[in-house]
Amino acid sequence: MSILSRIFKIGQAATHQVVEKLEKPELMLAQAIRDKETQIREAKKAVQGCIATERQTKAMMEKERAQQREWERKAETALKAGRDDLAVKALSRATEHEQKVNSVETNWQDQRKTLDSLKQDITSFDDQLAEYKRNKDFIIAQSKAAEVKKSIYEARAKISKSGDVDNLMERMKAKAERASYEADAAQEMAEIQPGGLLEAEFEGLEDKSVDSEVQAKLDALKAKIARA
Repeated sequence: MSILSRIFKIGQAATHQVVEKLEKPELMLAQAIRDKETQIREAKKAVQGCIATERQTKAMMEKERAQQREWERKAETALKAGRDDLAVKALSRATEHEQKVNSVETNWQDQRKTLDSLKQDITSFDDQLAEYKRNKDFIIAQSKAAEVKKSIYEARAKISKSGDVDNLMERMKAKAERASYEADAAQEMAEIQPGGLLEAEFEGLEDKSVDSEVQAKLDALKAKIARA
């Protein structure tokens, strides 16, 4: 895994930790996407720097290779002129440039491999960012659905634990009924005055008295029975 990939994954993990604690997924996901875009822009700048270095190394290698060819040409010219001594010197100089070419070319090849890997990482990051943007609405909807589901289960748990409330309501209902009965009893007792029972008995006797005509008939009937 390249350095850029590791850095990107570290940032990805940090984003996940933030998202897990968020209260408004839509706001945090939008911020996370902006953070990813910033990371990718910075990564692209770093890759641009690597490209510039690779181009510079390649130019150095081509320059040394051109010098090598030039001294080889001079060595050939010296031989044609019968100057073996100059040809040897020219070939010696050409060999120096050839060695530099080999050294720089090794470095350039390493840079090319690293650069190819970095470009693949950038492409992968762009693909991931595009996927995040496509899935943002789905993730938000899924998060909200999970919150609703959580609320439903929490409400259900509270309802299942409402036995104490039910018992309290029953006790209060029974107490209210008892209070109503006690109020009726108090009202009934309030209607009873001192000496009221004795007065009621006399009122009963007065109610039971009959008129004089009926009394005369009653006395006559009693006298008849006595003579018989």
